[in-house]
Amino acid sequence: MAIIGNTIKLKAEFKTFSDVYANPTDITLKIFNKNRKQIGTTIDITDADKISTGIYLYEYTLPYGYNELVYEFAGILEGDIILGRSTILLDWTND
Repeated sequence: MAIIGNTIKLKAEFKTFSDVYANPTDITLKIFNKNRKQIGTTIDITDADKISTGIYLYEYTLPYGYNELVYEFAGILEGDIILGRSTILLDWTND
C-alpha cells in the first residue's frame, strides 16, 4: 500500500504489437477515484518523463481523501491508442 501524502513514481511501458519498446505520441496521464471520476486535470507526459525508449516515469503526490486511486497512461503508437490502467491502494499513518 502507498501512504497518503507521499510522492510515488508512476510507470508506463509502451510496446508495439511485436513486443518492442517504442515511444508513442500524445502521452497523457489521468488519475481517477474508485468511482471512475477523474481527479484533477489530464497531465501531458513529455520527453522529460522518459527514462528510456518506451518507458516513462511520473512523480505523483498521493492526495488526501481517497483510499483507492486508478491511474491511466495513454498514447498513440503505430496509429492506435495504447492505454493501460493500474490501481493504487492508499493507507494513512498517524503522524
